Amino acid sequence: MKKLFILIVAFILLIASQAWADWTLIVSSVTETQHYVKWKVVCTSDGNALSATNLLALPGARLLRIGQGEALMFLKVSPGTGAVIPNGTIDITLSDLEGDALWADTAISKDAVSWHDMSKDLPNYPPVLGKLYLTLNDIGDAGDQVTLYFISWRE
Repeated sequence: MKKLFILIVAFILLIASQAWADWTLIVSSVTETQHYVKWKVVCTSDGNALSATNLLALPGARLLRIGQGEALMFLKVSPGTGAVIPNGTIDITLSDLEGDALWADTAISKDAVSWHDMSKDLPNYPPVLGKLYLTLNDIGDAGDQVTLYFISWRE
């Protein structure tokens, strides 16, 4: 009877952990040279779309002082390869603290690295003030990845 109870509890925890799974976003610094800062966000899918998430609130960004007070200049989108390659193209939206889009692009390649000019949607490079929200479409199965490399200018 005790073994049956343990099996039932384990089964419930397994179902709950899958139902509450979220994207994993890991922010880290790549390099800094005078005013240029290159930082990345490794995005691991949970099999659904990523709703607007403030990148500046993630632990890595806070520890490294990444983002706030910088101007976004370029974005390199590097899809996962092998077992973690996305199933479909990638849609990215970056929004400001009011939730208004700073930059957006759709149908980004899932097979090749691509570079993007961050001044494409605005007449200048967007400044990062209090918050920087990232929204991604459903890129495929849980575990599929895309890495976003930001090159920004810090005064």
